Amino acid sequence: MSGQARILTVSVICGFFVIVFLGTVPSKGFGTNPNAQRGEQCELLSSISDPKAAVLEPQNTWSNFGYLVVGGLILYRSRNLLGAAVGLNLAFEFLFSGLYHAKLTDAMQTIDVAWIYVLLLSVIAYAIQSLFLRDWAKKTGYPTFTAPVLIAVAIVLVVVGLGVVMGLLKNSIFESTKTTLALVGLLFVLLIIAGVVVAIRGAEHAAIHLVMTTLVILAAGIPTLFFKFSDGAGNSLLFFPNLCCPKADLQAHAAWHILSAVMVGIAYDFFANFSGDGRLFSFSRPMQEFEISSEAV
Repeated sequence: MSGQARILTVSVICGFFVIVFLGTVPSKGFGTNPNAQRGEQCELLSSISDPKAAVLEPQNTWSNFGYLVVGGLILYRSRNLLGAAVGLNLAFEFLFSGLYHAKLTDAMQTIDVAWIYVLLLSVIAYAIQSLFLRDWAKKTGYPTFTAPVLIAVAIVLVVVGLGVVMGLLKNSIFESTKTTLALVGLLFVLLIIAGVVVAIRGAEHAAIHLVMTTLVILAAGIPTLFFKFSDGAGNSLLFFPNLCCPKADLQAHAAWHILSAVMVGIAYDFFANFSGDGRLFSFSRPMQEFEISSEAV
């Protein structure tokens, strides 16, 4: 699928999520919890001025559109099922995170946390596929009942199931911050593996690509961590000040939503570069010649 057909398909998918979002998030048909204990964000609750407010954290709610924008771009660019799953999971995170910050109920928080795990696990699955199984990935680009497609569907279902279970156990086994950092750390290890193999094999423009990728990751990653761990009462990152300011025009948690969506896009783009999948950025050519085989690692 390409051209206008792909644009139409992605537009319909994104339009569906926007309609569901607008039909649920501002709705007063869902219960809210204005007395929620919020350790990671401190936006002034709209219920203080309007006790019947349906959206308790406006900035932290509407900033989730960043996930949908990046998710839509990935859905448009990816040409295999696991890549599309990353884009689709970003769209789900847009919806679930928006519902949580609008309502602040325990149930919505569990769904939000669970889908963060699902999203990160889907990026990890895509990274492994891109680095080690490029030819197999290309066989999942069409909705046919072939073994590669069925395996990819099974992987997607396992990722969703595992993420949901981890979310349900977030208060007993999988503490949200530590688990999220562990999954991000695993992605970082995969990034290092890819970089080492490229450096060993060497090729035209390889060094430039790695340097630019590293700079992009640092440029977006450092502010992402800063906003993530500097919001909420008493939180701070290293020597950076706490950014908790209930009436601030730009909430740190809202900025984190946007930057974390960008970081997922950067991670997707980096691994897409190895598999020859459709990229979000075009600062270098796809490095398909660097596919990592079992002999290389």
